Amino acid sequence: MTNETHDKTTVLALELAVESGSNWLLRHIGPDGHPGTEHGHYYRLPWSLALTGHRQQAAAVLSWVEREALDDAGDLRSGEPRAPFETRWSSYPLAILATGAWHLERYDTALLIANRLHAYQDPESGGAFAGHPDHRANARQDLFPTAQIGMTGLTTGTLDLAHGAYRWLQLVFDSQPELPTRLYTATSGTRLLTDAAGDQQLAWEIVTDFTKPRQAFYNPGIAAAFLGRYYMATGRTDALALARKYLDLTVSGGEPQFDWTDSVQVCKFAWGAAALYDATGEEQYLGHARRMGAWFLECQEDTGSWSNSPFLMERGGDADSTRIEVTAEFLQHLVTLIAAIGGTGRRFKDPPGDQR
Repeated sequence: MTNETHDKTTVLALELAVESGSNWLLRHIGPDGHPGTEHGHYYRLPWSLALTGHRQQAAAVLSWVEREALDDAGDLRSGEPRAPFETRWSSYPLAILATGAWHLERYDTALLIANRLHAYQDPESGGAFAGHPDHRANARQDLFPTAQIGMTGLTTGTLDLAHGAYRWLQLVFDSQPELPTRLYTATSGTRLLTDAAGDQQLAWEIVTDFTKPRQAFYNPGIAAAFLGRYYMATGRTDALALARKYLDLTVSGGEPQFDWTDSVQVCKFAWGAAALYDATGEEQYLGHARRMGAWFLECQEDTGSWSNSPFLMERGGDADSTRIEVTAEFLQHLVTLIAAIGGTGRRFKDPPGDQR
């Protein structure tokens, strides 16, 4: 079988997986747009459903979010909507909601949220603060929310958010003391955090240890996903070089990352691989994208949905809500892989000049 034939077969299989997963999600959405999940788990639905072609349902969920979860400033309302994100990763759901609104051409909502995100980003470092502006006990900033703010900035044309995210991701990589085995993923202002003081949960949040299983393996993937797109938007070759460095950490990190029977935390590697293939056309990134396509197909369940990492579900929580959240995210990654693997024949050219 030629690579071209193999890729067509892969894309068809991924398209069927998207259809099955989308149908599973749609069964949980109420006629008024209620997302069928607890607060803290629905924020991906407008983006995911818009990408998979279910714009009516995506718009209904976004309308529900606008009515029930957002305030007039484009922030999550105090109380249930905000509670899961008050002290950590506070910008993350907002950035994702803004992207979903943009895909639905709800530019008023998308830009309202994007402008609110400035309050969540350190103007000096460019990092995304862990805590909500009203509940900010320290200056901790984290990798994956910073990368997501950057991507939302690219999507909405709020490029100062993207420039800040790039600045922080460069600072963090340049500050690393233990690469390639350990990636520290948080700062206090511009100072890298490396000491979890014996706190197991904090250690999981601030360092990805590639010599161990059950780690936050998504960090290099989302960094590369943003940086690859940032290069395409700005022409900054240093951003492309940095994207390669982040993604290489996963490539060299070993097979335990891909054991989906224990952990699905490597999912965002697909995002980074697809972005770098789109940006460069290099065969190595297409190979990574193909591998992740097979990975998603292997771990999709008969219902069409996906589960969170089994080791995380051991800790309890609402399994149905988490499944909705994870399925929505994995559908996003599949659509990105379909576009990368199936979008053959691109003519590569220099991206726009430096847009700093």
